[in-house]
Amino acid sequence: MKNFKFLCLILSLGFLCFCLAGCCISHDWQEATCTQPKTCSKCGKTEGEALGHKWIDATCTQPKTCSVCGETTGKKLDHTPGEWVVDKSATCTAEGSQHSVCTVCGETITEAIPKVDHKPGEWKISKAATVSSAGEKQQVCSVCGTVLNTDTYELSAQEKENAYKNQCQSYTYDEIARNPDSYKGNYAVFTGEVIQSIEEGNSYTFRVNITKNSYGWEDTILVTYTKKDANESRILEDDVITMYGQLAGTYTYETVMGNNMTVPLFAAEYAYVN
Repeated sequence: MKNFKFLCLILSLGFLCFCLAGCCISHDWQEATCTQPKTCSKCGKTEGEALGHKWIDATCTQPKTCSVCGETTGKKLDHTPGEWVVDKSATCTAEGSQHSVCTVCGETITEAIPKVDHKPGEWKISKAATVSSAGEKQQVCSVCGTVLNTDTYELSAQEKENAYKNQCQSYTYDEIARNPDSYKGNYAVFTGEVIQSIEEGNSYTFRVNITKNSYGWEDTILVTYTKKDANESRILEDDVITMYGQLAGTYTYETVMGNNMTVPLFAAEYAYVN
């Protein structure tokens, strides 16, 4: 009896091992998919291989897609636009816009049109140059007025000369002799006869009579002047000259007779023999 019970136990254990190892009598197979082979849902045993994806090529509306499981890879293709229609033209201050219809899927495509370049206009003076300082100029867009470029400029030698002479005014001898301090620093122009010329290199000191009357010239002023160019013609006694410069008060000197003489002082910037 004991041997019989032991035999039954051995057979039971063997049958249990058989069931655990071999899913008893049959497997519960799950059909193969794109990514998994045929597989038993009870024990995990597999047969064969995965089916693999069946890809449909990407289009302009969807990426490459498996027709079986719907998995995707990659990105959609770009649309194939037809003729573009401009909805808003671009300017130099704002983008424009345009649209087209895809020739593949029929979808409407919109796109921005980049701003166009500014159109440089002529240079204009924003700050006038003077004899002593540079000016400024600007180049603006001829369409929108945006400042595109700025630069400095200076007057040419001739322009400086013209500007200097234009600011000079005529004064009588009586005005500058009676009230010299009132006119000190003023820009002035005089024409007169040189009665004495002292030359030291390019520098001159003149005594010039500036009032013309029926018998000649009178009313003496003292003039200092430096030539602009070493090749500039010399100024000699008895020359009639026109001078542009600044009044500098008075100057006192001793005459050949030993007397002190006080006369108006004039610093000439430009001097020309008439």
